[in-house]
Amino acid sequence: MSENSCSSSDEEDIVIDEDKVQELENKVVGNPYDYSAHVELLTLLDQGGDIDRCREVRERMSGLFPLPPDMWLHWINQERLFLPLDKQRVRDTLSNLYSRAVKDYSSVRLWCQYCADVVSVLEFSEEKTRELFEQALSDVGLHVTKGIELWEQYRQYEEALLLSISDKLSPATAEGSAGGTGEVADKEFLQDLYNKQRSRVENLFQRQLAVPLTGLESVLREYREWLGDEGAVSPHLLTRYEAALKKREAVQSYEEALENTAPPHEEEYHFYIEYERKNGDPARVICLMERALTDNPLDTARWIDYLQYLDQVLKVKDVVLRAYSRAIRNIPWVVDVWTQFMLAQQRYQLHFSHIDETLEEALKSGFSDARSNVLLWKCYLSCHWRQERFKPLKSNGSCSDVEEIENSPLSQAFQRAVNSVNQTFGEEGDPTGELTRFMAECEAERDDLSSFRQLMSGLFESRIYKEQSRLWLEFVSLELRYGEVEDARRVFQKAIQCTTDNTELILQRFLHFESVHGNMESYDNAALKCRRQQKKIDEKRAKEAEKQEQQSKKQEQQSKKQEPSESKPSKKSKQPLNKKRKMSSEPADEVTPKHPKPNQPAPCTKSPAKFPRNPDSQSAEVDKSKYPVTVFVSNLSYSATEDDLNDTFKQVGDIVDIRLVKSVNNKSRGFGYIEFHTREEALAALEMDRVPVLERPCYVSECKERGEGSRAEFKFSTRLEKHKVFVNNLPYSVSEAELRAMFEGVGKVASVRMVTTKSGKFKGYAYVEYGSSEDASRAVLELNGKEVGERPMGVAISNPPGKSGGSNPARHTDQSLEKADTAFARKKKMNFLVPRAVSQPGRKPADNSAAAAPSTSQKDGAEKEPKPESDNSEAPKPMLSNDFFSSLFNK
Repeated sequence: MSENSCSSSDEEDIVIDEDKVQELENKVVGNPYDYSAHVELLTLLDQGGDIDRCREVRERMSGLFPLPPDMWLHWINQERLFLPLDKQRVRDTLSNLYSRAVKDYSSVRLWCQYCADVVSVLEFSEEKTRELFEQALSDVGLHVTKGIELWEQYRQYEEALLLSISDKLSPATAEGSAGGTGEVADKEFLQDLYNKQRSRVENLFQRQLAVPLTGLESVLREYREWLGDEGAVSPHLLTRYEAALKKREAVQSYEEALENTAPPHEEEYHFYIEYERKNGDPARVICLMERALTDNPLDTARWIDYLQYLDQVLKVKDVVLRAYSRAIRNIPWVVDVWTQFMLAQQRYQLHFSHIDETLEEALKSGFSDARSNVLLWKCYLSCHWRQERFKPLKSNGSCSDVEEIENSPLSQAFQRAVNSVNQTFGEEGDPTGELTRFMAECEAERDDLSSFRQLMSGLFESRIYKEQSRLWLEFVSLELRYGEVEDARRVFQKAIQCTTDNTELILQRFLHFESVHGNMESYDNAALKCRRQQKKIDEKRAKEAEKQEQQSKKQEQQSKKQEPSESKPSKKSKQPLNKKRKMSSEPADEVTPKHPKPNQPAPCTKSPAKFPRNPDSQSAEVDKSKYPVTVFVSNLSYSATEDDLNDTFKQVGDIVDIRLVKSVNNKSRGFGYIEFHTREEALAALEMDRVPVLERPCYVSECKERGEGSRAEFKFSTRLEKHKVFVNNLPYSVSEAELRAMFEGVGKVASVRMVTTKSGKFKGYAYVEYGSSEDASRAVLELNGKEVGERPMGVAISNPPGKSGGSNPARHTDQSLEKADTAFARKKKMNFLVPRAVSQPGRKPADNSAAAAPSTSQKDGAEKEPKPESDNSEAPKPMLSNDFFSSLFNK
């Protein structure tokens, strides 16, 4: 009889989709950390009743992730089906599953079933059963609302043992008078056993009454009934009972807040934990933190806070190490958890092989950033250094000592660390040479100055290190600490020639160094070198300033040339054409009339519009009464027509009119208005915001009067969104469908927002929203660093920066005025009262006599040709009198 035959008949009728199973199997093999694929595969196999393959999937998941209590219980209940077939094997299986399950998360329900099966199925010894109950109480026994279940179960077990002893004692008591010496001895043994067991039950009552739990009043009544007439409740116990009631009343509001709100209760747990911390009861704080982590297993901040509390307050080896083991399985992407775990292993004096295993597991978790790798390796090296620091060398000869140092585990670990970081991220992976500086100081600490100087000199061979003054100053400090003054002086002299970021600081420290450690001659030499170097720095800065000034002038000239001149014809067109010709001796440019002549057809560059235009819709103004049924569209392409907008928005409803606002040249200005029949249609059109029109996103907003909230508010959140992830470093060719399919493998995607420019071009980053924060955290774990189009994709929880400035129209107006205040604009503002005859270049002003008596030909409108000037003669300067300016205005 096979194991699968234990499944129900309903399950046997379900046919498993093997193609789907194979597809999910391939998906899991390709990405073992795809949690959602594991769950989907397990659900599919479970529905089909394939218990064997369900067991395989769960085993695989358990090796990668901590399983939730419900999944453990379902697994355990399936294994219990085979109990009648092979009791011993099933008992071993259940015992193994239970012991693994309670290590993942703290769950009252899981512990209660575990203890119940220990009594009824697993048949542990009394001593082992009591140990298990005590472990359960230490884990979840302080749970205010559910802990009483476990206490009751423990007490019922002890009461059952007491009852069995009492049953054995009753017949012995009845027949004791007729029995011999052996029966009396048995009676005394049973009586002693009975008294001990009764003490255990009474002790459980007293312990439970001192814990603030729900239902304490009924426990006190049961205790009094159990005592009967033999004794009363002691005053000391009643005092502890009253204190427990007060404590329960104090935390009742926190418990109600957890009960009345939906998971994950982050804020409620925060205030609850802070309250318990103030009271200083570590056991209650730990129990509450475990509850919070069970509800929020991927909360990084909560895990780190919990681990720090255990390290600093509790300091119990088994509890601390168990918590770290669980943390690295829940949040393996946090490097701080791995480093603190290694330090905890060394703090509690575990064998160094455990630290090696932790490092290998951390490297497999795949940190995508260089900084995390550097921190991980540095912590590992520091553990090695503490391991070897006080370890005496085995040999006495100097040559053997050097060989032993070079072949030490610390040196080998350092070479591996540097190679690992450089191969993955290059030299810039450790931009401050943190690993090399740490190893160099370790070498100096163990008096190997040659290796110390070799490491530091090799570090400064790279350009990215030798230009940093901070690294040189650290080198000097180490030389002064471990070496000689002359060695430090040589380092200073090299630093002066190499640094570029803060050379003045090096010069100041060099002079201070010579003031303390040098004589007068060395100080004078140092001062001379510093003055020469400072002179070079000043000259270099002067050249850079001059170069920047030239570049700024060049940019200003280019901006003048590129300044749009569309506004000039419009201003000139407002003046009469004959007046322009009269005031200038230059032939005027031909101006195209705004309207065609009656006998001349208007030029037509486009085909007639298909959309029927309202003859009254040429104006850009919108009737206020039509605001509710009108939407404002902007960011349109200048080539977009009414037909393009009609084709895009006709799916919403019947369009009454489309108004594209145009310039004086009859060209679209990139925005307009669309009027619908009903308010519902206009609201539906608002949902089409950023719909592409001619491959450019069209912004759709409500039609409002200018100045009345006309500036659009930023409609996306600028706060931490735990259910949404920010994805960057994407190829510009990736599509929304491809991105959605990629992230659907983690969990159900609610929406995908591809961030684009105003022209509709993808910027290379996007936001993916999930239905829950767990799916978002899982996406960070599984997809961060994944290569998309040969580029490592970055995935993080969405926490965008706040929008500064807000919607302040005055602020934007000031900025636009500042931008318009160019040299050309300033010149125009300064000359607006000067007559054209003076301001026009190349025009020779007339003298006073000519201004007083204009010729007849000038009155008739004929312009006299200017007389050519001789090269040697200079025109007399006119007297700038009031009559002179008056004559200019009369022209």
